[in-house]
Formats: sequence, C-alpha cells, structure tokens
Amino acid sequence: MTKLFNTLLVFAVLILLQGSISQFLINKYSQVVTNESILVELEMNIDGGAVSFIENVVKTHPGKIYILEINSYGGYLSAADKIISIIERSGSYCISWIPPGGYAVSAAALIALSCKEIYMGPGAVIGGIKPSPEDPKVIEYVKARARSLLEKQGKGNLTWIVDELVDAARSYSTNEAVSLGLTKSVNDLSSILEAENLTLSGVVSPSSWDKLLSVISHPLISEILLFAGVILIMIEIFTTGFQGYGLAGALMIVFALYGLTLLPIEILHLSLILAGAVLIIVELITPGFGVFGISGILLSAIGFALTFMNIPPGAMSELIYVLIAGLSSVTSLFIFIGFKAAKAMRTKRATLREQLIGLIGYAKTDISETSPGTVYVLNEDWTAYSVRGTIPSGSKVRVLKAEGLKLYVEKIED
Repeated sequence: MTKLFNTLLVFAVLILLQGSISQFLINKYSQVVTNESILVELEMNIDGGAVSFIENVVKTHPGKIYILEINSYGGYLSAADKIISIIERSGSYCISWIPPGGYAVSAAALIALSCKEIYMGPGAVIGGIKPSPEDPKVIEYVKARARSLLEKQGKGNLTWIVDELVDAARSYSTNEAVSLGLTKSVNDLSSILEAENLTLSGVVSPSSWDKLLSVISHPLISEILLFAGVILIMIEIFTTGFQGYGLAGALMIVFALYGLTLLPIEILHLSLILAGAVLIIVELITPGFGVFGISGILLSAIGFALTFMNIPPGAMSELIYVLIAGLSSVTSLFIFIGFKAAKAMRTKRATLREQLIGLIGYAKTDISETSPGTVYVLNEDWTAYSVRGTIPSGSKVRVLKAEGLKLYVEKIED
C-alpha cells in the first residue's frame, strides 16, 4: 500500500509540473501578432463579476485583440484597476467601443481610457470619474491613474481634462469627446473593424457564474455573507458532531472575500473543490449515502467545471485529456472503494453473546441449577448452569442466556 501511495504521489507531482510548464509556455509564446478580434460585451457593473469575466476572456482567448463593448454606469475602483491590469498583463491590443446610446461612466470610463482607441456611437456618453465617497487621497489617485492611462495611449496633450472628469465629474457626449480628440465617432461595429483592419472571430458575454459573482460583490451582500459565515462557524464549534454549518460558513466567507476583491478567482474554485472533498470524507464516516455525499460531489464537480472553463483551449492537449480521464477514473475508483470499505466497517457485527443465544449443543457432564457442568457449544467447551432441573450428561441443550463465560441452558426434549 505504501509503495502504491508513493507511486501515485510521484505521478501527481509530475502532472503538476507538466501543467505548470505548459501554462508558462502558453503565456510566453501565445501572444502573436494577429488581426483577429474578440467582441467583449462588458455590459455590467464593474465589480467582482466583471473581473471574473475579463479574467476568463483573457485566459480562453489569448493573443486576440479585445474590443470592449462598454455599456456600464461603473462600479468599484479596485475592480476597474484589476481589469486594467489583467488586460495590460495579457499584452493584447485593447479597443473601447461605446455603442449608440451607450455609456461608460465612472469606473467604466477609467477602463475605456486604458484602451488604445476609444470609439463612440451616436448619443453615447463617457466620463463622470469622480469617486464616491469623496476621499481626497482617492480622488488624487484616480486623477493620477487617469493621466497615466492617457499618457500611455499617446494622449498626453489631453491630461488637462482629467480635472474636469474627476473634480467636476464632467461627462462628454460623442461630439464633444471627438472634438477634444479623446475618441473617434463611428456608427457601428463594422466601421471599427474596417478602420482597424480587423476580423471578428467571436463574441463573449458574461456567464451566469459571472453574473452571480457580480451580485455577491455588492458590499451589503458581501458583508451579510461574511457575518453569516462567522455565525455558522461558531454554531458548528458549539454543536456536538459534524453538522456542516462550519463548512457552509467557510464557503460564505470565501465568497464574501472574493466579492470584496480580496481573493483571486482560483481560490474560490479551490474552496469549492476542497469543501466537496470534506463533505465526501464526512459521508464516508457516517451511515448511508445522504446529503453530505451528494453535496460534496456536486460542489467538487462545480469547482472542477469552473476551473476547466478558465483554462485556455491551447493548454488542453491530447495528453492532458488522457491524464484527466485516467486520474478521474482512478479517483472515482478510490472513492467507490472508500464507500464500500466504510459501509463494511459500519456494518454491525454480532457479539459473541448474540452468537451464542439460541445455539444447540450437548452436555458433557451433568448440569444443575446450582452446580455447574460443561456443555459443548460453538466448537468449544463452556461452563453452564441449568435453568430448570438437572440436565444429564449427553443431553441436547439450547443456550438461553450468556453472562461472561457462563452459559445458562435448557434441555431439549427428544
């Protein structure tokens, strides 16, 4: 068993190393020059859900040009900063597209400024980057951030408008932004593709998971989750036996911390997988296949599925698929064996006393109610007393009671 465990451990380490090397090579060499673009529909609040959405886009579509279709009133500065950093680290060319009648306000406007070009349709609006609450330090940071983004995109001559965008919360219409040289005016997406000499290879929208994370990212919801998580953990501590409250509380805290943009999405996925593993282990040591086992399998499956969705297609080679299938099969077999072993261990075995009651044997000596004799039962000799009268040697007897190593028997009449 130890040899098998060591072999599996080495195998797992090799798989992890291979995965890390593959990811490194993909990140290093996948950024190639291309005119293929992806339309990214960033039509949501700028929060944890938006961060998850952009992370997934960058991982699953590396090396593409991103056209951010922005239609958002903004959100949180920390989330906007993360989105900007994610796109910058990807090394991809970014274009902002505010469709006709659309709006890029507050944190959404800051994201638009981070792109190389900004295109606006008729009736669109951009601006209003003044943070709330109006902390002087935060205001100065936002102004410096906006100036830095303009300078990086070669628009250093426009840094003067930052004071209006932040201090005065000024917003600009399409015509006003174009007259300033901040944006370009187009009527539709096809005009952008023609102007940039691009081909559109796909459109990506926020998934249901991203929308759920967006809801969780609301400060009040995150704080309630954090509060409820702590309460559930305390209930688990002061409750006899494992009830699952602590695990549910820990998951709530992880979701809350992610909603507050304090944890990366990978930690969220890992927490779901580990929570599932804990529930499966609990199921192994408790009777029956019930809510813990089913919940554990579902949580782990969701965690693995979300991780798989965030893996770039280029990282999934045939070898990886084979290894995943093999490891999944082996793991499933181990879980099955574990359930069977746990079930066998939980099976109540009859005690020696329970095995003796009702058995038939014979008296090897005379046996009375007050003077013990010897009976042969269960392939052994036992000291026995009669429960009624004297039982002569050679008689058939039935065991009625057992106390320690003493049996109480009755004679079976022929």
